[in-house]
Amino acid sequence: MKNILLLTTIYPLPSKDNHGTAVCHFFAREWVRIGYRVRVIHFQAVFPAPFYWLAKMNRKLIAAKTGAVVYTERDKGAVYESEGVEINRIPLFKPIPHGGYSKKAIREAVKKITEWNTAGDFEPGYIVGHFPNPQIEVVGLLKEIYPNAGTAIVMHGDTGIMQKVYGKRMDELMPKIDAWGFRSTSVVREFEVLFGRVENPFICYSGIPPKYITEKNVHRFEKALRNFVYVGEMIERKYPEKVLTACCMAYPEKNFSLTYVGDGQQLSAIKSEVERNGLQEQVRILGRIPRDQIVAEYDNADCMVMISRGEAYGLVYLEAMARGCITIASRDEGFDGVIVDSENGFLCKAGDAEELATIIYRINAMSAEERQAISDKAIETAKRLTDEKAARLYIEDVKERINNMQVIMNQRITPPRTRIVDFWAVKASREESECLTSSRLAA
Repeated sequence: MKNILLLTTIYPLPSKDNHGTAVCHFFAREWVRIGYRVRVIHFQAVFPAPFYWLAKMNRKLIAAKTGAVVYTERDKGAVYESEGVEINRIPLFKPIPHGGYSKKAIREAVKKITEWNTAGDFEPGYIVGHFPNPQIEVVGLLKEIYPNAGTAIVMHGDTGIMQKVYGKRMDELMPKIDAWGFRSTSVVREFEVLFGRVENPFICYSGIPPKYITEKNVHRFEKALRNFVYVGEMIERKYPEKVLTACCMAYPEKNFSLTYVGDGQQLSAIKSEVERNGLQEQVRILGRIPRDQIVAEYDNADCMVMISRGEAYGLVYLEAMARGCITIASRDEGFDGVIVDSENGFLCKAGDAEELATIIYRINAMSAEERQAISDKAIETAKRLTDEKAARLYIEDVKERINNMQVIMNQRITPPRTRIVDFWAVKASREESECLTSSRLAA
């Protein structure tokens, strides 16, 4: 079978200092299990020394404001293996955060990649990049070295940075990418407003281990919702304090419980709010706990809530749904499309405590049978998105689009690419495909 080369700027580190999400590793690991040989290039940004001095002094503050992983020392790189995946972590110099990488550093990185591949007798059949900076540029350069390889980029909602870094160069870089993937339909819309219509994009959903999916739904909804859980980082853009505000609005007699799982700067504000309003009996704050222990919190809760902004996807939503929790996510964010409002969960405007309270009222006004049906459909949705199923769907989508592109090129037909500056012009053409995707997951 063909080899897959995956490039990313976010990947888990093989040490106690790991702060990176494992989303790309989950895909790579499953591809190996399916039968592919997979190599990962993990670009680790390194900055001028003064940035690390600042990071040491203000790590928690920077993380709370940006939601980014903040390292306090320069990375030295490493080559290692994890669950059958071959990984090469390459330090890549970036003069300023959120800016472009050094051209010299990119040239040297491409040389390191090709030398590593040659030494390992590895020629990629597919070159896939997650996050555009610098992947879109590096994938294009590798395409020149491996002309028979199909190329793909998966966007995680970072189109603003992409426009800032590459600007007009996008017209030069985009034709080098055979397939475009997006973490959600909202990211597709955002991208097309800035860069024009993408022909036949695919949605790159993540999955969860099958063991997290309950075999028997323990939730019964004869009574109104009372027990809520929030699972996520306690940072500003995730609005953890708004969940408490909404619960207080929906339950003026304080007959609710809310459990927070996660850590971050917003914890201190929530603790102050709890003490000021005498909510010690209603609110539990657990901090970070192992993933396996979170399952018990989902089982003890009626409803999982996180109405964050800038959410590219959100595996915690899927984990909660897999346990039968009634799940409330953000509208027009990363999980809108997996959750179909009022069918297998609910959607709320990011950070809007009043709307969240209204949604809680609405759920409690439903019959027990209606609430139970939503819970059961949430589990069915999760069953369609296990790690293996998501990884298979991902690589098959890449193959299909690359094959379609090759057919077009063989026919010497240039695919149309219309410059679009109006969001609603894009939205109208996407509604049918979005409905098909959403119904497939929620059915």
